[in-house]
Amino acid sequence: MSRYGFEPLGDLVGGAFLPPEGEPLASHDPATEAGEVVLDTRVSADRVGMAAAAAAEAFPAWSGLSLDERWERLAGFRTALAERQELIAEAIRLETGKVIGEARAEAASLLGRFDAALKALQAHYRDGPVVPAEGESLEYRPLGVVGVIGPANYPAHLVHAYALPALLAGNTVVAKPSEVTPLVGQRYAEAAAAAGLPPGAVNVVLGGGAAGAALLADPNVRGLWFTGSYRTGQAIRRAAVDRPEMLLALELGGKNMAVVLDDADMRQAVHEIVVGGYLTTGQRCTATERVLVHASRRDELVEGLRRAAASLRFGDPRDPASFAGPLLTFAAQARYLAAVAAAREAGAEPLLPDAEVPAGAFVPPTLHLLPAGVHDLPGYLDEELFGPDLSIETFEAEDEALEIVAGNP
Repeated sequence: MSRYGFEPLGDLVGGAFLPPEGEPLASHDPATEAGEVVLDTRVSADRVGMAAAAAAEAFPAWSGLSLDERWERLAGFRTALAERQELIAEAIRLETGKVIGEARAEAASLLGRFDAALKALQAHYRDGPVVPAEGESLEYRPLGVVGVIGPANYPAHLVHAYALPALLAGNTVVAKPSEVTPLVGQRYAEAAAAAGLPPGAVNVVLGGGAAGAALLADPNVRGLWFTGSYRTGQAIRRAAVDRPEMLLALELGGKNMAVVLDDADMRQAVHEIVVGGYLTTGQRCTATERVLVHASRRDELVEGLRRAAASLRFGDPRDPASFAGPLLTFAAQARYLAAVAAAREAGAEPLLPDAEVPAGAFVPPTLHLLPAGVHDLPGYLDEELFGPDLSIETFEAEDEALEIVAGNP
């Protein structure tokens, strides 16, 4: 048990928790100097097969219900999540270092997802993309068992955002939260266990890559939703090439760009770029990393971004005055600092002093200006850094900017 006092419950399989067993797995608080252990547990990829079998057993009865009946039964899930909202937010803060305001917003988003998912599903059934010809009918059928592999940066939201619509549509679910955030996964499992759902409708198995691979390979699994890195997503796609019956949904990272034209409202541009680049410590798949600016507005944008970024406070996630917290892990911190150092060695000019940050997996916000005409810096401009960095590049004509955007990874 960690000094925080959280007891590991194990895996939720078939409506009951199976005690932890297997390989050790511990999560850490990245906002502490030594990375204090948050949850100390054990995990086994063998549990995935048990969970998938339980989900397959529950599928006929669950899929046989109408949408309205499934909606009624999921009301208990919403209640259970609402009752644990602050506990979920606390787990998010502790395991990801996300500032408390963002952690609470993520926990609250789980509740809003219910009505949104129902409306989206009703609209799809009513106004779906396929219109049957006269005299024909269209019937929607659930896939069966759906696996969900969640990321660390939105550990509750991006599990629930896939699991809930799948359940509403009549599928049963095996969720594998990120190995970085097992306490968040456990809180989600606690809510599912207390929801009064049929045993096996929702299963939660903790673990790392081995558990994810087992989920992908299990013959009971007919759909897999994954959120994470491009490389892992491509590996999943290749591994599933001989599973034509499996539906894949891959939400992957990218190297997102902002383009500032010569007629831009500079105040608005600076605001949007700063929020896009530095919110959540840059750890969003939608985060802005590259900025293209017309040469005539470069100095104005540089000065605006420099002032704004220098004013941001990266600090204690518990402090409401903190704009952002640490990176997710100490390994992420090391990778990020190495990438920034390599970029500077290759010619990226730092525009901010290296500000002091607290001990832990913290990094300061960084801002770099690339030499004129440089739009290709391997390891920097073609790789998602997943951290609080912005690079500024200039262009002379809109056609040039469009060409650069088209070649962006």
